[in-house]
Amino acid sequence: MDILVVQNSTLDPIGVLGNHLVHRGAQLFTWLPETQTNPANGFAESNYAGLVVLGGPMNAHEDEKFPHLQQTVNLIHQFHAANKPIMGICLGAQLVARAFGSQVYPHHVPELGFSPLRVIEAGTQEPWLQNIPENLHLMQWHFDTFDLPTQATLLMTNDICSHQAYRIGSTVYGFQFHLEVTPDMVLSWLAAKQDWIDTHHPGLDQQIKSQLQVYAQSSDQFAEAVAQYWLDLISTPILSEIS
Repeated sequence: MDILVVQNSTLDPIGVLGNHLVHRGAQLFTWLPETQTNPANGFAESNYAGLVVLGGPMNAHEDEKFPHLQQTVNLIHQFHAANKPIMGICLGAQLVARAFGSQVYPHHVPELGFSPLRVIEAGTQEPWLQNIPENLHLMQWHFDTFDLPTQATLLMTNDICSHQAYRIGSTVYGFQFHLEVTPDMVLSWLAAKQDWIDTHHPGLDQQIKSQLQVYAQSSDQFAEAVAQYWLDLISTPILSEIS
């Protein structure tokens, strides 16, 4: 099964999530707008079984500076109209929210590092949220948040940023956290971070390096569960729906 991946930054590839998707039989085709300026017209929805939209440093509404954002929103519309599974991660989740009519805007506080997540009642019916660790911590690296689309069901939350995971219909999922990260990816983010972060979050490097030792394995296992379920959506016929 062929999956289209929109990689919004060279620093944020699909990581362990991609490894698990490939292991289960997916073939990934990546669009990196930083190096491929205008290929979206060549990415016809009919050529792919699903769409993954990854993270990036831009705001989801910065179309003038990053024209590919509108192209990505168009792709989300196309895949949804065809009832094909979509997964948005961090910026990707914000772009999915935008595609469904919501606003994305700066959060009152950045969320950086591994933070605890909890499943709310609506999420208890999700197969990929069964048997997760009680002390689940997942990697966060975002300055923005978003209004939950009216069509969405919130699945996971925390005390820092309430909209952490949501579902629209039965084929669209948004994750504010970074389930795709590898330790090397996280270390590259620390190396490339802005001076503002060092000023306002002293000690963040050591904090996150220590967190990696504790939470990297469970994060990988969580990504595996999500990948397995999401690919099952592709291999299982899904009735057309309006959402």
